[in-house]
Amino acid sequence: LNSSSNSASSSSSSGSSSSSGSASAPVASASASASSSGSASEAAAGPTADATEADGGYAYASNIDSHRLVVQDICEINDIVGDYKWAEIAEIYANGSNSVKSDGSVRTIGGFAAGEGKKHGSDTFYGTATPLDDFVSAALNGTGVWEGEADAVRKQGVQKGIMNQIMIAWVIHELNAATDKAADGNFDAAKGAPHNWDEAWAFYHGAAPDCGPFKTAVKRAGDFGTTGADGESALANEGLLQAMIDGRDALLAGDASAAATASQEAQKHVFITYAQATIKYASKVYSDLEAGDTEAARVHQAEGWAFFRVIEPILGNNGIDTSTIDSILNLANAPGSGSVDDITAVLNPVITDFGITPEEFGSYG
Repeated sequence: LNSSSNSASSSSSSGSSSSSGSASAPVASASASASSSGSASEAAAGPTADATEADGGYAYASNIDSHRLVVQDICEINDIVGDYKWAEIAEIYANGSNSVKSDGSVRTIGGFAAGEGKKHGSDTFYGTATPLDDFVSAALNGTGVWEGEADAVRKQGVQKGIMNQIMIAWVIHELNAATDKAADGNFDAAKGAPHNWDEAWAFYHGAAPDCGPFKTAVKRAGDFGTTGADGESALANEGLLQAMIDGRDALLAGDASAAATASQEAQKHVFITYAQATIKYASKVYSDLEAGDTEAARVHQAEGWAFFRVIEPILGNNGIDTSTIDSILNLANAPGSGSVDDITAVLNPVITDFGITPEEFGSYG
């Protein structure tokens, strides 16, 4: 599966999210190739002297002190989203509070979501410059497809849109920036490819892994029987961590080709979690309808839709027809069309193309 669906030039990668809170959507790039990689002599000597201490088994190569705090904004949102405090959530989303940059400005989730022209495929796929912000802001304001929906339904768009769509987009944007910089021979640990690579893990795990995408993977592993040997971790997180370590080491060694391979491997493990989530919540919709609970079905439809949009551009930008899954989960439609088998029929070939094994993907129920 070719996941590089946005040909943003590598020259634009010098401005990562460390300098602009701007959005990206989840399509990983494998643009760095052996023919374009910098030589080992151009590589950084090693981690910077002020490199941030490790998070979750990943040792940073650069200073990522403020980046790893973004996820704490999500903790604050998660604490109040169940009370439907939309105005307070909008304030955190737009202005943030935890990730303060060296110049005193604040890195914000909303700022990233609203960024244009970033390394992603969502804008191309959805036909709008800011699809991530469009989705979350509409859910926050109860407008568009969310108009008239119950608070419990809007909650899914807000929480999962922020915690998963935007944060995974941010992760993949940084992987793309890293591989593009590597292709240009920029292996400077402080500001070059290794720094962007570090940011990806900071946004996935960071200082509060229970508030962000890392936790989503743990939950889906429990649903699909893909936990680690300890019965608590997620195989997807373990695989992603190893890919991140491999990519970091490749970049520090000046090996752009190996870093591109690691980026593809990282994307594979991200895809597992959100394909699992798509199947789970579609299944819950049908279970709810069988039980006669149309309100719960609508909530789970919104949840499944929010999760599916993490991976939908990866599918669509690679020529895979996403209309079947969209017709089932998109809130523009009443819940209950199609079936889980229709969804798996779309996802299974992609799972195969990624080289995902049955043991890695598991089964729901």
